[in-house]
Amino acid sequence: MPKIIIAEDHSVLRMGVKIIIGERYPKAFIREADTFYHVLDLLREAPCDLLLLDIQLPGGGHPRMIAEVQGIRPATPILVFSNFDEETHAISYLKAGASGYLQKTAPPETVQEAISTVIGGAPWISAPMQSRLLGHFPKNKMQESSQLSPREFEVMQMMVKGAGNPEIKAALNIQSSTLSTFKMKIFRKMGVNNVIELADKVSAFPARQETKP
Repeated sequence: MPKIIIAEDHSVLRMGVKIIIGERYPKAFIREADTFYHVLDLLREAPCDLLLLDIQLPGGGHPRMIAEVQGIRPATPILVFSNFDEETHAISYLKAGASGYLQKTAPPETVQEAISTVIGGAPWISAPMQSRLLGHFPKNKMQESSQLSPREFEVMQMMVKGAGNPEIKAALNIQSSTLSTFKMKIFRKMGVNNVIELADKVSAFPARQETKP
């Protein structure tokens, strides 16, 4: 039973998000906050498994919100939930330490996927942003990432090509929990904490020709 804080100052939107979460996690324990000050108070009272954070909350509106949350609960996964354009604002919040950036225009199934991914310990970022940040692997080459298993490398290849979670799960015939585990292992083995760092690591690797078994 995950413990989730929905930090959103519009009550109707909070209600809608609660319904979406309830469809995936019927027994989730959900607390609500309509200001950033209220968020900090709730975190002082008890930890949570996910903070779904509207960055335009009264009292917020800047990437320093992430550091303030982590100052109280360093291990809290933070999924930014915003109307702001992802390409313009996501990077600053991811660099600040957020676990993901999700636009409020996302369909319910994407909201559920993002929440499950972050609760599972893996970062979340949309397919277009993955493609923009990570670039593409050449079709006939592999990166020097021998620590990854063949399956993990396969998942990473799809991630960097911009595939979203539903597409990866369908192509590889795996469940959401399995995909979250793969993503966690990829980031740990690559020695990075977020997508930005992974992009830097991947771009620094020399490419070698793929060898046939």
